[in-house]
Amino acid sequence: MTTPSPLALVVLAGLLAALAGPAGAAAVAGPGGTAEQGRRLVLDAPVAGPPAGTLDLVAVRLEAVDLRAGTVTVRGQAVPLHATALRVLGRGGQVRGPSGLRAGQAVRIAFDPAVQVRPASASAPAPARRIVLIHIDE
Repeated sequence: MTTPSPLALVVLAGLLAALAGPAGAAAVAGPGGTAEQGRRLVLDAPVAGPPAGTLDLVAVRLEAVDLRAGTVTVRGQAVPLHATALRVLGRGGQVRGPSGLRAGQAVRIAFDPAVQVRPASASAPAPARRIVLIHIDE
């Protein structure tokens, strides 16, 4: 086996350095679009939008559970459950269904982070926020 010449090693090192350079966006023409449109899509800054809401967990004890009405009673108030976005998690983060909820359980709940809608009039109550996450502690 022959040893490579010093010139070959320098060339190889230069090629490897060029390959390890910064990664860039690749423009690919897709169906109904041009390569320039793809490049703009990749390189444009994201559009600023409203900030995403956060979920704050509140520790409570369930006083009553009414799945037919879609509510749980917490601190004397019936609170609606979100019909489509509700997630119920058990110990260790295992996914459970709403049927696993029982009166007397210690849970942590999070409400829908959606912006509150103003009531139609000053005398009308604000719409109730719905529960979207329940983490069963016991």
